[in-house]
Amino acid sequence: MDTAIGLALLSLFAATLLSNVLARRRDQLLAFDPVTHEARELLLRERDAPVPLGPTLTPEHWARLEAVQPSWRRETFDAARASYHEARNAFSRNDLDGQLYYPDPAAMVGAAHAVLILTERF
Repeated sequence: MDTAIGLALLSLFAATLLSNVLARRRDQLLAFDPVTHEARELLLRERDAPVPLGPTLTPEHWARLEAVQPSWRRETFDAARASYHEARNAFSRNDLDGQLYYPDPAAMVGAAHAVLILTERF
């Protein structure tokens, strides 16, 4: 029993250490890739406060994000990109002052979050 507890604690420590090493490596790789870093910043901004017709991902951003996707995740990435474009284009004007707004901002937040998750590297 004591050995099992020690082994469980050791495996938890190893998993935490590996997670931290991989996160630090990801952050270092993003520092050398300004396009991907800018794409992540734009997605974080859209996830936190979606604004219609605000700055968004360019074709260069999409090409770079698609290039880092493994082949087994390509279909998921294409679906996330399509839902992002649909959510991004679903806005209307307010009748009172004519300002643009998202009728369902949660859809935009969810779509930006789905793409943001796919920018994580393994």
